[in-house]
Amino acid sequence: DSKGRGGREGQGQTGQSLRTAPRTLPCHVSSVPAKMAAPVGTSPTPPHWRTVCLLEVVSIQWIPLCPWTRTQQVTSSGSGFIISQNRIMTNAHVVANAIDIRVRPHGSARRFAGKVTTYGPDVDLAVVQIEESVSEDFWATVADAPPVQLADSLPALQETVRALGFPTGGRTICVTEGVVSRVDSIELTPPADSTLVIQIDAAINPGNSGGPVFDARGHIAGVAFCKDIRSTTDNIGYVIPAQVVRTFLDRCGKDASTPYTLSPSVPYRWHKLENQSLRAAHKLPDGMSGVLLTSVSPSVKEALRESDVLTMIDGRQISDDGQISLRGNELIQHRYLLRNKRIGEKTVFTVFREGKQVECPPVELGDQPPICPRWPDVDYHPEYVILGALALVPLAQGHHWYKECPSELKATIDRWNKRWPGNRDGREQLVLLVTVFAHELTFGYQRGWRVVESYNGTPVTSLRHVRDLWHETRDKVREARAAQSDSGAEASPAGSSPSKIRRKPELGIFVRLGLQNDDDIVLDAEAAMDAESGVIKTHAIERESFIKGDDKK
Repeated sequence: DSKGRGGREGQGQTGQSLRTAPRTLPCHVSSVPAKMAAPVGTSPTPPHWRTVCLLEVVSIQWIPLCPWTRTQQVTSSGSGFIISQNRIMTNAHVVANAIDIRVRPHGSARRFAGKVTTYGPDVDLAVVQIEESVSEDFWATVADAPPVQLADSLPALQETVRALGFPTGGRTICVTEGVVSRVDSIELTPPADSTLVIQIDAAINPGNSGGPVFDARGHIAGVAFCKDIRSTTDNIGYVIPAQVVRTFLDRCGKDASTPYTLSPSVPYRWHKLENQSLRAAHKLPDGMSGVLLTSVSPSVKEALRESDVLTMIDGRQISDDGQISLRGNELIQHRYLLRNKRIGEKTVFTVFREGKQVECPPVELGDQPPICPRWPDVDYHPEYVILGALALVPLAQGHHWYKECPSELKATIDRWNKRWPGNRDGREQLVLLVTVFAHELTFGYQRGWRVVESYNGTPVTSLRHVRDLWHETRDKVREARAAQSDSGAEASPAGSSPSKIRRKPELGIFVRLGLQNDDDIVLDAEAAMDAESGVIKTHAIERESFIKGDDKK
């Protein structure tokens, strides 16, 4: 990944590398308290700098391969800034998996306990609030900080901007200055989608993430969040624009009981229409531009159809390569129009269909979660089932990044993620055999990292389905044991010696797991039941399974 996060000094996200620039631009550091006179020859810091905060975070992460446990806690830091309604804005990756957050505003030596109230990994933004026990003291400390204002429009190219934060290299606020280099749409680190970004040449280093970037008018142009760390590039930092921040805040729940609403998914897949033969095949007139829809989600079937040529969104023309006019001569991919929709905001598509240009009925877009879930504790909770000496988990997108993940499994993730909800052959999840524990029961089996397709011939639809089938098998084993015990007692004459009693016969009940692209795994069900408790004890697993909803029983 060529884009490293600008924040979380001391820790990188999975699959990303954090690297400081080989040469750091000069930072204007001020440690002058807001209410103290500045030393001779210096100027006091601008009042709005008081809104910038250092966030010190302690976090632990789920281990996708062992979802019954978490990693050792790690300490990292990032930046944030105060916004309206006593909230602090930062990046989602700064506070991901946080178990402790300490907030220190610029100009104060005291650190205040905070908590995440809204977490939006789809746009890499989050909201932190101060714990109620110290809230009054915190807001009294920053009472002289003026409210900051989000910019109403994107900054102009070459406009001067300043990035503020607490990056690596010191403990005080750091200010770097640069210009807006471009406004573009980039792909976020998977599984997140693309987003609108502002590229600046001001230095953004680990610890800067979540900090504000001010425009020439002193308004918030956006939130610093990552940099390009390729050795062939210099001074490429990325900022989440104020427009995206404003939409994110609109998607935040009004209170703690209302969850954050993820950004809408693009409800179709498309192909460029630059090829003349492709245009002719779909009878697209000269002078008309658009993109070919190759797959359409059932959620918008009333508006769009496969093989439609999408020509406009909300009246804005789409070019043959999928771009729209952002402002003036600047272009950007049209997905931005859909991804930045507000809750309840309708979208009007215009398509070329059957020789005519048709304006489709308005539709409201929403998030369309893939079958392989994306973010732990957001759109899924780590689940698992121990079956004898096997560990089964839902196949998640995070498994894609492990070196142990075979190429055919990566292809499975990509293929199934292209299927829309409602078109998944009745499956709710894909079940992954992630670990074959060393045990006499599994001796000779080395088939981890395989998708489980069937259980004793029954197609598997989810991890809960597998657990239910396994529990049914265990009930059969108990019934067979009881029947065998009763028949054994009747067959044994009273007073007979135990040494003369024959060893009980096998019950003949088996579990056969059908695996994708591999041979089946067959286990003696009675032996699997007996082995399970020992496996759980050996590997310090708290319980034999966990599936979302179990904690509510």
